[in-house]
Amino acid sequence: MRFTLFKVVPLDWSLPVLILNLNDRDADYCLAIYKSIAISMEAAKTCFDYLYVISLLLITPGLILQVYLGLQRLKEAADGDSVYYLVLRSLYAIQNYVILCSPAVSAGLVTSAVEELKLILHEKLLHERGKEQEPQIQIFLDYVTGCPMRFTLFEVVPLDWSLPVLILNLCISYQIIIVQFTKLF
Repeated sequence: MRFTLFKVVPLDWSLPVLILNLNDRDADYCLAIYKSIAISMEAAKTCFDYLYVISLLLITPGLILQVYLGLQRLKEAADGDSVYYLVLRSLYAIQNYVILCSPAVSAGLVTSAVEELKLILHEKLLHERGKEQEPQIQIFLDYVTGCPMRFTLFEVVPLDWSLPVLILNLCISYQIIIVQFTKLF
């Protein structure tokens, strides 16, 4: 039987599924998995922050340039080939945008999975009142609440669903400014 993690990536197991089956598993085992994931992400965070900011600084101007060059070619050439050129440049820009935004979307998916995990733990805690698993589940819930997986770049820019919109707003704003300064249209 296969489960899905984040309803996008098929996996053989996921942490919420392990929590649902606490009768077969120990809550301490699930807490150890969560802690190891959190520690691994924290260890890679500094390196990831630098690499992601560098990619933001290098790819974002490239996106703006790709669209501008496509518009410039469309204005200068009246033949049918310029439309294909614009489409190819646009597809390349979209590909770079998707590559640039995929870590932010992934971080948003992880954050929503942690919120789902909290709900599952609260439900499990209600069902386990007065039983031997209750203290372990409470400790796990306290740990997840105290150490949520929220991602930021250098503790300033939130790495979540809003970052792709922010990048798109930035690209469109600068594209409009460049077109106005160059008097392209």
